[in-house]
Amino acid sequence: MTKSKKSLDFTKMNATGNDFIVIDNRENIVSATERTLWKKLCLLKSGIGADGVLLLEKSSKADFKMRYINSDGGEVEMCGNGARAITAFANHKLEVKKEIYIFETMNGIYQCGIDPVYGYRLKMTELYDIAKIDLSSLDVENSHSLYLNTGVPHCVFEVNNIREFPVFEKGRAVRYNPLFINGSNANFYEVIKLGHLRVRTYERGVENETLSCGTGVTATAIAAAKKYSWEKEIVIETLGGRLAVLFNKDLSDIYLCGNVDKVFEGKV
Repeated sequence: MTKSKKSLDFTKMNATGNDFIVIDNRENIVSATERTLWKKLCLLKSGIGADGVLLLEKSSKADFKMRYINSDGGEVEMCGNGARAITAFANHKLEVKKEIYIFETMNGIYQCGIDPVYGYRLKMTELYDIAKIDLSSLDVENSHSLYLNTGVPHCVFEVNNIREFPVFEKGRAVRYNPLFINGSNANFYEVIKLGHLRVRTYERGVENETLSCGTGVTATAIAAAKKYSWEKEIVIETLGGRLAVLFNKDLSDIYLCGNVDKVFEGKV
């Protein structure tokens, strides 16, 4: 007798170049710990292809819970672009529609809402460990560097000629440097003009350069704001498109803003 197989409905979503497999898991049909499954589904040629998986789950203290799994199959604390993508998904799936959704992550509570200018506006509630680790020993030619955590750890470097910069080589070396117990993401930026940056990111867990990284863009905007004393919106150009980071002077309110698109729905 042939063993029956379960089918799984999913939605492929894109948030400024970061692509995600999004699953309504409110009935606990799958487990976030099924590492082999998630790794297989994220493969580009033999799977669906994605930077990661988002699970929409029930929450006792918010509108929903977000669980994020990187393409290596491992669950991590937070994903900024993923948070915007799952909010767009929740806005379609949840019975009660809201202008602002409150949701739970591994580490805390976030809020994200529809924005008439930017698409989706996510309030970044985690910012800590600023300059906790000295990056001067790393082999990256830069005019400014900063370590900080915006939900996940990030190293930020200002470099020359970002278009030609060896992001994979330098990013991988930073990611696996023994300075970081659990590794770190690596972001490289250059200033285009006042309040306008170009950013490229090597992501831990994806183990490659990605078209965009929400927490990385936020970390880079904060690093640049601190260096150049910028006190308002910063526009970020990534390989996947344009994002904006809005913040107040004391960084008590930080928002990551950008569009989200549904690519297709399917069953696997």
